[in-house]
Formats: sequence, structure tokens, C-alpha cells
Amino acid sequence: MAKKLDEPQERGDFFKSLGTLFAGFVANRVDDAVTSLGPKLLRPPGALDEFEFLTQCTRCDKCIRACPENAILKAPATAGLALRTPYIDPRAIPCFLCTTLPCIAECEDNALIWPRLVRADGTVLEGPKAVRMGTARVKQALCVTWATEDREPRDCRICVDRCPYPDEALRLAPPADGEPYGHPVVDSAFCTGCGLCVFACPSEPAAIVVEPRRG
Repeated sequence: MAKKLDEPQERGDFFKSLGTLFAGFVANRVDDAVTSLGPKLLRPPGALDEFEFLTQCTRCDKCIRACPENAILKAPATAGLALRTPYIDPRAIPCFLCTTLPCIAECEDNALIWPRLVRADGTVLEGPKAVRMGTARVKQALCVTWATEDREPRDCRICVDRCPYPDEALRLAPPADGEPYGHPVVDSAFCTGCGLCVFACPSEPAAIVVEPRRG
């Protein structure tokens, strides 16, 4: 049974506890240092947290070859410790959330695992809808539904129409008072981070981006 903090501890117990705390502190610092050395990459579906992913992935390229849409790329030398690891550039080719997620099935290193998500209400999701690669974010200054000094607003819902889970992960909010058009709104609880909205966005650069999940 674990001792309470106000109970006397033997010298060995004290240093053992201190060592455990120190080891945890060092592990967290190593995690932060390693994951901050390279760019933030959007990982394929089912990827472990970044630090674990970097240690588990053997750079075998099987997930890259398994992707039927050729969406998974190999990280270049500029990626630092993430060199040759798989990632997705949604502006080039997004993740199409294949029903069977073949990239995961081909990963023998368990760097990619079958997605399973338990919602706050107890609902259990598995497969594509449980994927959490990252979260989409709308850049108001670039989105054509907002007016700027140089641009009149115009109606657009392309990102919503391209979303695999429209009106859940991405919806078009009603126009605010005095505005002619509604604006896209992301719900982080439902967003898979697939990047289909980024790929479809007519703005250049894209008015919606995916921020990769880090943990």
C-alpha cells in the first residue's frame, strides 16, 4: 500500500520517489525537445502522439505504398528527426478517410493504430469517424465570406460541402447582423483533420488550414 505524504518514509523510499519524479520530468523535457526540432507534420490516420510516433515508426514506407490516393508523403531532410517519416500535405492531396484505412492495416510497427474514440456521452466511435489527425482552423482574413479593405464578401460553402462530416465537423453559420453571408465554423470535437476542406478551398493561400495534433 502506498504511504501517505504525512507518514514517515525510509531513506530508500524517499530517493526512489525522488528518482521517479525526476525521470518523469526528464521524459517530458526530452519529449518537448524532440518534437520541437522539426516542423509540425500532419500524420496519417491513427498515428500515435508525436514523440511515440517518432520512436515507433521504422520508416518502412508501407503506409505510403498502401495509400490508394497517394496522399502520404515522406518527410524530407528539413524535417530533422522526422526525416523519412510519413506525413500528409492536405493542400496537395488530403486524406480521403478510406473506409478500411489501409495505411493502418499495413503498419506492422504499431505507429499507426486503429482509431477508437469514446465521446463524453459514452458514444464509442471507431474507424474513419474516430480519426483525429488535427483540427481545421479558418483564417478569417483569407476567407472570401468575410469582407476586407480590398475585397467584397461573397457566398462560399465549398469547404463545408467537401467535409466528410458536414454540419458536424464543419458548418456554415448564419450571417451575423449586417452581414450578407454566413461563415464556416469548425467543431473541434468532430473534426478529423483530414484536410479535404483545405484541398477544396478556392482561396490562395488556403483560407482554412489543419493544425496537426501534437498529443
